[in-house]
Amino acid sequence: MRKTIYFLLALTMIIASCSDERTNFTLKGEISGLASDTLLVYYQVPEYKLDTIVCQKGIFEYSIEPDTTTMFSLIFNAEQSLPVFAEKGQTVQVKGSIQELEIQGKGENKLMNEILVLLKNTPENKTMHVVDSLIQTNNESFTNLYLIDKYYKESQSSYKHLEELIESQSGIIKDTPYIMLLQPKVENQNNTSRAQSVHSLSGKDRKGENFKWNDIRDKYILIDFWASWHPQSVSEQDSLQSVIKALKKEKFIICSLSLDLNKEAWLKASDRDTTQWKQICDFNGWNHPLIKGQNIQSLPSNLLLDKRKRIIARDIRGQELIDKVKDLIKKDKEEEKKKKELKKKRKL
Repeated sequence: MRKTIYFLLALTMIIASCSDERTNFTLKGEISGLASDTLLVYYQVPEYKLDTIVCQKGIFEYSIEPDTTTMFSLIFNAEQSLPVFAEKGQTVQVKGSIQELEIQGKGENKLMNEILVLLKNTPENKTMHVVDSLIQTNNESFTNLYLIDKYYKESQSSYKHLEELIESQSGIIKDTPYIMLLQPKVENQNNTSRAQSVHSLSGKDRKGENFKWNDIRDKYILIDFWASWHPQSVSEQDSLQSVIKALKKEKFIICSLSLDLNKEAWLKASDRDTTQWKQICDFNGWNHPLIKGQNIQSLPSNLLLDKRKRIIARDIRGQELIDKVKDLIKKDKEEEKKKKELKKKRKL
């Protein structure tokens, strides 16, 4: 009986060990020239957080259990850092002196090492050309977060180009906390006259309740500006019925913001109110914060927002609007498919 218990305990330990190997990521390091026996670990994907690694004469082993692709940087000093990409079941080694490190691993870590070697051997006057090419060529790679942060974040003269580079990236990169925080800053630098994202939409719905803007997530949004006293914009409301019909099964919603001052007139004219078409009014007319912030000068007018509530089109209507939304949703599905394929590829 005792032998059986020992056997079961040993088997349990073996199974647990195998499970750890499949789910853990391990970083092994042998680095000379460190100023301290403690390394700072700065996590950037999927969330920001800090950790530390204790070294013994530059040698260390650091393990985590990532739920998804995880990116962190080893911080050596104010100017030097090294990005590492953690995937389940992988082991990565970092060797060399602090001035010249080699990353030994697969997937993103192998690519990062190749990029560092390439940039080291690139003449200074050609560096930015090579960086641009890498960012555009590997638009699904997390290595781009390192390149953008190192070569572009503080380059105030290149905001327009940086915005174009960000736009060229796949959805998986655009959805990282780093890019989501960086993008509004870049947009604000490129266009100081009006915001490029809609952060709030205030007003009352037909029931007299405050409209809940933050509850709209993961949808394309058309903000339609109109008023019951403006015949052309009322006619525009009528034409939106065909848009709703064409996009009925899609992740799309219309928010019609009225400039009405008279509640009864608005209620009478705004009977088109469904889960996919919201009617809103604050009865302040042209003084609504969004009207003033976006410098809306005439009716009818509209803004098309993407899933992160960034403005991607203005005054878009009819079939052009339908085709635009369908094309965006098609691209979303392709990005999701690529994301799944990339995830499978990284596991190999």
